[in-house]
Amino acid sequence: MHVDTLITEARIYNPYINQWQVADIAVLNGKILHVGDCISQGLIANETIACHGAPVIPGLIDIHLHIESSLCTPYTFAQTVLPHGITTVVAEHHEMANIFGRAGIEVMVAASKQAPIDIFHGIPSSVPSTNTQLETTGGTISASDLPALVGPEHPEVICLGEVMNFSTLLEEFEDLVGNPSAVDSTGMIDYLHAHHPLMPIEGHCPSIKGLDLSKLLYLGVDSDHCKQDVEGMRQRFANGMFVEIQGKSVEVEIIRYLQDHDVEGLWAFVTDDVPPDQLIQHGHLDQVVRQALQHGLSLEKAIVASSFAPAQRMGFRDRGAIAPGKIADLLILADDSSEFKIREVFKRGKRAQECLAMARPYAFPESFKHSITLERTTDLSPIFTVAVPQDTKQALVMHKLTDSTYTEAVYRTFEQVERVAKWEQERQRVNLVVVINRYTKNLTYSQGFCDGDVLTNGAYCSTYAHDHHNILVIGDNAADMRIALDWVLSREGGICTVSQGTITATVPLPIGGILSEAPMVELGQMVLRIQGELHRLGMRHPNPLMSLSTITLPVSPAIKITDKGLVDVATAKLVPLFS
Repeated sequence: MHVDTLITEARIYNPYINQWQVADIAVLNGKILHVGDCISQGLIANETIACHGAPVIPGLIDIHLHIESSLCTPYTFAQTVLPHGITTVVAEHHEMANIFGRAGIEVMVAASKQAPIDIFHGIPSSVPSTNTQLETTGGTISASDLPALVGPEHPEVICLGEVMNFSTLLEEFEDLVGNPSAVDSTGMIDYLHAHHPLMPIEGHCPSIKGLDLSKLLYLGVDSDHCKQDVEGMRQRFANGMFVEIQGKSVEVEIIRYLQDHDVEGLWAFVTDDVPPDQLIQHGHLDQVVRQALQHGLSLEKAIVASSFAPAQRMGFRDRGAIAPGKIADLLILADDSSEFKIREVFKRGKRAQECLAMARPYAFPESFKHSITLERTTDLSPIFTVAVPQDTKQALVMHKLTDSTYTEAVYRTFEQVERVAKWEQERQRVNLVVVINRYTKNLTYSQGFCDGDVLTNGAYCSTYAHDHHNILVIGDNAADMRIALDWVLSREGGICTVSQGTITATVPLPIGGILSEAPMVELGQMVLRIQGELHRLGMRHPNPLMSLSTITLPVSPAIKITDKGLVDVATAKLVPLFS
C-alpha cells in the first residue's frame, strides 16, 4: 500500500494511555493512517523522513487568542505562527466587532479561510465589553446575531467567546435564576443553552472565587483565561472549570501546582494577546510552552496542555494526538529539552514551507479602511482644558501599575486658575488622558488623569484602545498630545508617539484603525520602536503598548476610562473625575 509520507523512528507520547513509544507514522491524504511498525506492514511512501528517536508531537492548538492583538490580518498572523508550530487556533474577534459589528466578524471569518493554518472562531459575547451607558462602540453583538453566525453556513464558529460582563451577570444572578422569563444581559448564553447546548462558553473571571465563581459556573461559563493564583486555580479545578494558562500565569508556584497534581485534561496553554514585537522576538504559543518547561513542567504535561487538552475542550475529534484518523499536524522536535526547539512543522501532512507558499492574502473591503467618523476639521482644543467644578476637594486619579494592566484609584488635588486644572506642571507628574468618540462626527470625549507608570516629556495617541477602540490620547503636555492626535486622524488610524514637538515613532493601522497589512517583520519593527520610545519616555511596564491600550478597558480592574468617563470596574458604574 502506498502512502504519502513515512516518519520513521519517532518518539511519540500517547495521551490516551500516558505512555511514550517509538514508532513510525504513516501519512495519507493529510491524515495519519497508522502508528507503529509501518515498514513491516508493507507501507511504501513517496517520502521517508527519519527521526532517529527525536520527539514528534501534535501541532500546537491555541484555543483563546485575539488576532487583532498582533495588529495584523489573519493571513499575516498564520504566516507568522505556523513556523512556530501553531497549526490550529480559536480566535475571537471582539476588536473588529466593536468597530464594525457583525460585519467585522464575518469579514474576519472570510479572511481566515485562505490562511495556511486552521482558524476557528468564537463569537464575541461582550460587544461592547460592558454596555452602551459605559462606552460607545461602532457596532454591537447580541443574541439576534447568533442565528446568522452559528450554523451550517459557518462551521468554523465553534464557541461563545469570553463573557467579559461577569460583574453584570453576578449582579443579575437573582433575577436570572428566580424569574423564568429573565435572560442574561445579552441573551447569548440563554440562546446557546436552548439551541446549541454543547457549545463551549468561554469565561473572563479575574480573581473570582467562592460563591461568585459557582454562580458563573451555574450560568454555564465554564472556563477562565485570566491571570491565576494557586488558590483560585485550585477552586476552578475542584469545580470543573477549564483553566487556560497564558504567559502571565506561567509562574513558579502555578507550574509547580500543575506538575504536582493530576489535573491533565482540565487545563491548556493559550496566548490571549501577543503583540507583533514579541511575536517576532520570542514566538507564540511555543514560547508559553518553553517558559513552562523551564519552570519545571514535564514535557508530557506540556504536550497534553498544548494539543490534546485544548482539542478536547473545543470538541476537536480530528486532532490533538498522533493516532490513526487524526489530521497530520505534526512537529518534529530537535530533542526533549526545555528549549523546545522545533526542527520541522507539518500541516495536514505538508511541510510548513509548502503551505506558506500556497496561501494568498485576503482583500479587505475598502470601507474597512475608513472607520473614523469624527471630522478631522473639528476644533479639538477643548479636550486639553480640564475644568474643575466649584467646591471640588480632590480628583480621582488612575494609578497605573508597572507589572500588570490593572490600575488603582488614588485621590489628588490640583492647582487651579479660574477653575482650570494646571495639570501640565512638572511637579504634578501626571498624564492627562482623553478618550474621544470616533464613531460620531460631533466631538464627544471624556477626560481623566493617570499617575504611576506614565509618560514624561511626551505623548501617545492610538485608535487601538480596548475594546471600543475609540481614540486614546495621553501625555504630560498638550502640545505633544495635539501632534500625536493629528497624525492618527490624518492616517485614519494608527499609533503615534511624540516628544518635544517631534513625532518619534508611528504604526499605521489602516484596517479599522487596528490592523496592518504590512509583513510581520516590518510591523514588528515598527512596534518595537513604539515600545522603545514609550520606555524612553519613562514607562516601566514590560509591554507598555498593552498597558496603555487597556487603560480604556472597563472590565479590567480597577478604574478605567472610556469616552463616557471614568468607570469603576467592580461596580460597573461611571464615577466622577472630581469630588
